[in-house]
Amino acid sequence: MYIKFLIFILLLIYFEKTNAQNYPFAEFDYGYIRYDKNKIIFPGDSSDFEKFNKKLDNLILKGEQKIQIIHFGGSHIQAGIYSGVCRKKLQNLYPGLNGGRGTVFPYGMSKTYTPKNIRFKWTGKWETCRNVEHKDCILGMLGISATTEDSSASITITLNPSYQKYETNEIKIFHDTGKNSYKIKLYADSSDYKITGFPEKGYTLIETGKSINPVKLQLEKTDTAQNRFTLYGIDLENNFQGIVYTDAGISGASLPSFLKCSLLANQLSVIKPDLVIISLGTNDTYGTNFYPERYKKHYTEFLNKIRKAVPDAAILLTVPNDCYYRRRDPLPFTADAEKVIIDLAKKYNCGVWNFYEIMGGYNSSYLWHKDKLMQNDLIHFTKKGYIIKGNLFFNALLKSWDNHIEKKLKS
Repeated sequence: MYIKFLIFILLLIYFEKTNAQNYPFAEFDYGYIRYDKNKIIFPGDSSDFEKFNKKLDNLILKGEQKIQIIHFGGSHIQAGIYSGVCRKKLQNLYPGLNGGRGTVFPYGMSKTYTPKNIRFKWTGKWETCRNVEHKDCILGMLGISATTEDSSASITITLNPSYQKYETNEIKIFHDTGKNSYKIKLYADSSDYKITGFPEKGYTLIETGKSINPVKLQLEKTDTAQNRFTLYGIDLENNFQGIVYTDAGISGASLPSFLKCSLLANQLSVIKPDLVIISLGTNDTYGTNFYPERYKKHYTEFLNKIRKAVPDAAILLTVPNDCYYRRRDPLPFTADAEKVIIDLAKKYNCGVWNFYEIMGGYNSSYLWHKDKLMQNDLIHFTKKGYIIKGNLFFNALLKSWDNHIEKKLKS
């Protein structure tokens, strides 16, 4: 315990000695980025975030606590680059912090992109539904589902060890658990695993005696009434302590998109996130008109939904990036969304990461594009731009924890 505390203090001293611009692991230098603004602010009460930081203390110092993080967003999050940078850095900040990959989905089934660090293969014919589509379907926290009537269908998940090595021995499959649903099992040479169904909570748990990669899941018809299977997500973890970081991003998603997800609250209550990050706003503000009150109404509904599902979770709101409308003019509504977010953060005691301000504010996307950090649409970032954004985000989270430790040492 003493040695761990000593290492902890040495880490803190290292962070303190690192200058503000490079705090603590940045490798970039652009004059328009407001490094001085790269921090989490609290317009209201910060006590919920203090609880999260204390859990991080217990994880590092005592080896106690498994920390769950879920990050909601649109295409920026579905790409998994900037959230992936943050995940990897958090899980490698200190030994023993790698708790697993989190909840994933075979997005390729809907002919959209999957993060590069994970690969899916499947058999059978699947029909998908996303929360941005005008379809009548049931959705969960990832905002996407896939349904098959093929009782012999399978899904294989391979995690790329060159990106990050994960130990996976606990697998939760979120799916329709009604009487007409096929069962699901692990396809493996060994019988060293246990399957437990939690139909009332909407998932099946598979526990294995050793870590497995790839993970192959096979459908199984065990009753004549069974005729279909609907998948909402696959959670890949280990039974160690650590940090688990789930991306919940759908390209084109807005706040109303996730409000459509009727199983979102139930699945959140299963995952029990300690930190919920919300990065929704680009698609809400994109257009020729923006109505702040409507945006505030939708955001309020979403926050209420999260608070009801996981009342003890810390919530972090991120302000959307500056962008152009149809590549012609800077979008003028991001500053209006910024005001709404700060106002709601004060009311709901959330933290705010104001990336709009950090990246340089109005029309800064022009500068990012000039330096090849944004794509030609002036909405999305290049891989290098997303990596910079991920570093900035990680640094802001770490600064918040550093401030918490500094206060703790002074008290």
